Amino acid sequence: MWFLVLSLCGLGAAFLANFQNINLLAYVLGTPLVGLVILCMIPSTMTKLIRVWALTVTMITLLLCMVLWANYTPCATEPFASVVGFSAGWQGLVLVRLEFGIDSLSLWMVLLTLALMPLAVLCSWTTITSNVSAFMSLLLVLETFLFGAFTLLDLLCFYVLYECSLLPMFLLIGLGGSRPRKVRAAYLLVLYTLVGSLAMLPCMLLMWSQAGSTSFMLLVHESWEPSRQLVLWWGLFLAFAVKVPMIPVHLWLPEAHVELSTAGSVLLAGVLLKLGTYGLLRFNLSLFSYANAYYGPLIMCLSLIGLIYLSLSTLRQVDLKKLVLYSSIAHMSMVTLALFTMSDLGLILATFLMLAHGILSPALFLCVGALYDRTHTKALKYLGGLLTLIPLFSIMLFIFSLCNMAMPLTPNFLAEFLCLCSIFAHNTVLLAGALILVILALAYSMWAYARVVHGMPKTYAFELLTDLNRREFWTFVPLIFMTLWLGLKPNAVLDSLSSSLIYWHQASLAVKDPASWALALL
Repeated sequence: MWFLVLSLCGLGAAFLANFQNINLLAYVLGTPLVGLVILCMIPSTMTKLIRVWALTVTMITLLLCMVLWANYTPCATEPFASVVGFSAGWQGLVLVRLEFGIDSLSLWMVLLTLALMPLAVLCSWTTITSNVSAFMSLLLVLETFLFGAFTLLDLLCFYVLYECSLLPMFLLIGLGGSRPRKVRAAYLLVLYTLVGSLAMLPCMLLMWSQAGSTSFMLLVHESWEPSRQLVLWWGLFLAFAVKVPMIPVHLWLPEAHVELSTAGSVLLAGVLLKLGTYGLLRFNLSLFSYANAYYGPLIMCLSLIGLIYLSLSTLRQVDLKKLVLYSSIAHMSMVTLALFTMSDLGLILATFLMLAHGILSPALFLCVGALYDRTHTKALKYLGGLLTLIPLFSIMLFIFSLCNMAMPLTPNFLAEFLCLCSIFAHNTVLLAGALILVILALAYSMWAYARVVHGMPKTYAFELLTDLNRREFWTFVPLIFMTLWLGLKPNAVLDSLSSSLIYWHQASLAVKDPASWALALL
């Protein structure tokens, strides 16, 4: 089976070598769609072939994106590269115009998405036994929507794909949930996100009525009146705050995570939550400089309250999966807190923390999923003494618990430390509150690891547990490699992000003071 996967990936690499001069962005966009069409042609009874094909498509897409990354050169004057346009019209009238492009921000988000997709397929290899074809098809559909959302250069088209990403998650909850509450969890996900997004649509129409377009490249240079900025900013912010999620619109996430399968939790925590912070970075912070300065203190206070509240809520959790997800939301509050310092350092380091969180959080959910497959429980009171029973799993959990504690040589340490530096430069009181996350993250990570790994086994049946198999081991290896790489060589990401984020930050200020923007670019 693995020989077949590697052979197909080799064919994809050979195909790529013969078309190096053609725009790779179109191939990365089209590969999941072609794979989805072929997957739908495979009979649903051939489950093994369906899994192999889904894994092959995701790996080929990742290889194509890595070549795209290798050929990408950041440019301070023209951040978007590899722009691909598609248009449809009638008698010379353009009815639909889609433009896809990548800058440093979207490139790293796409790489994170495509790196997690093969892992989502692998972790569901044996756990999903019914409706395998539908499950794998939903993963490929979600991959296509996420890739389009991160690369689209039009706000209206981004809104469409932003909403479309809800549909696969809604169905994944239905396929992966096992309790009667899965219907409630699915509808909470849709209702929260849909209500938040409804405020975004009239604001986009208002922007189109003034600028005559929803193209991001035109909107970023549009001069908006301060009173209009205050209204438009809220419309976009409400849609993205639900996705982050921020207090008090976070209640849908615990329900969704509990009902999702391991693959669904990996993608929800690793990528879908980043759509919210990506939207804040791309649109709110780039288009409305006056509104950002006006509402910034309020959002920082909300982020600080959420950070403290969620960190304390994490300490009282008795379910291991809920402990991980509340910790995940608390770290996302740190991201929004650093974002709204509105300094160049804060923007770059908040984005780097997003990427580090996009690796750590899926890894912890994979640990929870592997443990649940063996013990069939996530309650901490029934767990313990696993170090002598499944030592390889205990090592994996130890590595990622260290990352959650932000130990040195991990990307979370560098990201959180420098985010705290940007917060300190903005306000020392906010720094004192943000340090609570660092202290409490150390407390609940050590406590959870000790409860799971040390002590004596609580149940005699646990003595028959088996350690990680080869498939599960190789699912963790890429995450460990990415963690070490980002921790030891962060400049590979930081230098790339700085050129794009500083450009858009200065461009948002250029409308108010063009001379200062020109000097900043020099």
